[in-house]
Amino acid sequence: MIDNYTRLLEAAAEVEDKDASDAAVTKLILHLKSSGRLKMLPQIARELRKVAARRHSFRPFVEVAHLKEAPAALRAANDAGIPAAHASVNHALIHGWRARGRGVLIDRSAKRALLSLYQNITA
Repeated sequence: MIDNYTRLLEAAAEVEDKDASDAAVTKLILHLKSSGRLKMLPQIARELRKVAARRHSFRPFVEVAHLKEAPAALRAANDAGIPAAHASVNHALIHGWRARGRGVLIDRSAKRALLSLYQNITA
């Protein structure tokens, strides 16, 4: 039952019209209140947070070592089929960029090469 309500609210959130999605939420709350199931509301909210976290983890993103590398990294990632809106700075990268999207990781950073070099030397 909670899954059905969660899917309903997800579908309402996908609608471009904010007033329509707000009306759907209001109608759902009124329905839960009239049927005596208002205690389900926190569980529905928890499920919606899980769905949002899952979507956030699968969204395409680009990481750069330095902010000045962001425009080139975004262009290269877009050419590779990973459309990201902005790049975030990851100070763990030494040089270059990394992009992840659609189950693909493109690593054009110096960190991976240095780690493999270090592992080959110490092994």
